[in-house]
Amino acid sequence: MQVKKIALVLALSATAPAFAAEFNAIEAMTNPVASAAVAKDPKAMVEFINAITEPTFYVAAANASMEPATYVKMMNGSIDPASYKAAIELTDPVVATKWMAASMDPNFYTALMVKMADPGKIMRWAMAPMDLKNYQPMFNAMNPALYTKWMTASMDMNNYQAVLKLADVNTYNQYATVAADPKTYGTWGSFMDPKTYGDATAAFNPVNFFQIPAQPAAAK
Repeated sequence: MQVKKIALVLALSATAPAFAAEFNAIEAMTNPVASAAVAKDPKAMVEFINAITEPTFYVAAANASMEPATYVKMMNGSIDPASYKAAIELTDPVVATKWMAASMDPNFYTALMVKMADPGKIMRWAMAPMDLKNYQPMFNAMNPALYTKWMTASMDMNNYQAVLKLADVNTYNQYATVAADPKTYGTWGSFMDPKTYGDATAAFNPVNFFQIPAQPAAAK
């Protein structure tokens, strides 16, 4: 009876889809903002590693690699000021502190080992060569519609928005706004924010040097 229960659990684990995890992992690999979000959080990294070690992830990634929209999205993301902000946020000491704490936390390694040693994951890899859905990218590569899609994409001006944004002054204004915002730099930003120093800067205010002292009230 116990053997049957174990077999049932393995079978359910082997067939359990993880489409959300696959989508998130591909998003994290093609979107700089999502990539930074994973890099900032050790817990998110564990889930990311778990997702990219699933056989179905590679099928989804192969399909995504043949879509023109994937590369258009990556180009647009690469010049998005939000991507610049996400990259700068990685320099926040809070991020380094999180990873330092995770490196000394046995629970971090336990969570990673549990994901990797999951019998369902091992079973899914064993069954992958026999699942015809995993050969879908190969069939897609032989589909003439795929090449028609690429030819059409090359003539669609909407796919060149990334190039047009580089010639737009507003793009650089957005970059300047992000660079001048103390919140972009996290903990480091407090050194750039005048409010951090309170009245300490008042002594260096030129206006204070040229203030005319108030006249004393006339004696009655």
